[in-house]
Amino acid sequence: MIPDWEANGVFLADLFRVRHPALFEQLHSILVSHGVEVRLLDHVQDLWARDYSPIQIGPGEFVQFRYAPDYLEGHPELRTGREVAGQFHELGECRHSEINLDGGNVVTSRTKAIVTDKIYRENPNWERDKLRDELCRTLQVEELIVIPKEPYEPIGHADAMIRFLSEEAVIVNEYAEVDPAFGNRLVKVLCRHGLTIEYLPYYPEKKTLAGIPSAVGNYTNFLRTKKVLVAPVYGTHHDEIALRKLASVFPDLPILPLDCTELAREGGILNCVSASFRISTKTSRL
Repeated sequence: MIPDWEANGVFLADLFRVRHPALFEQLHSILVSHGVEVRLLDHVQDLWARDYSPIQIGPGEFVQFRYAPDYLEGHPELRTGREVAGQFHELGECRHSEINLDGGNVVTSRTKAIVTDKIYRENPNWERDKLRDELCRTLQVEELIVIPKEPYEPIGHADAMIRFLSEEAVIVNEYAEVDPAFGNRLVKVLCRHGLTIEYLPYYPEKKTLAGIPSAVGNYTNFLRTKKVLVAPVYGTHHDEIALRKLASVFPDLPILPLDCTELAREGGILNCVSASFRISTKTSRL
């Protein structure tokens, strides 16, 4: 896999630019000023580029999973089709998988991938062990870690809960105040896989929009690249706690805060709107 800490390029949906122009320009400026290449995805149906874009599994090698999430049932106008892969052709070859899996539910290091157990519900025709084996093979990872999804949360994405810091360490939402029993379940799974765990504050806003919970209060869905980390903030006292924590676990990476309150109330944040990639200087447009 190509982990986010090796990414030097990011795709953003042009629809993101249209719907959140000020935030888009701020994010674009941060990325470009730190040497991260930004490309736009045209003719897509929503902002959340991470979910429907191909995933980079190696240099010049991508895989695109089937994008048919249950939370978009009855809303075909919001589903971006496989044709979006054509906009990645300059970066390498893309093969297709019939596994139903959103990109936001894939969190990776070089050798490991984390997904939530929602993969079982969205792929009911697969035996569980065979599904795990096929995901390992398709993603070219040595280890697949299946974590419980947040209870009653309809999206079920891992990137709203956990991110790799390195091959052996992760950072997760601190569930002690909001759901300690679930937090303990999550930690037990991660400990079984020998991972060191750090924590970010987690005080989610209790609002919904069209049945999708607000992501305000989530700090785990940051955008990390090789050159810079962009951290969501919301104008609360928890921001400073989160930024201090990020600075301590990423001491060598510039960390830039960006107010994402309006975007987060649509249910996603910075990792959700971006599809990161590693590109050689020979094919870069910068």
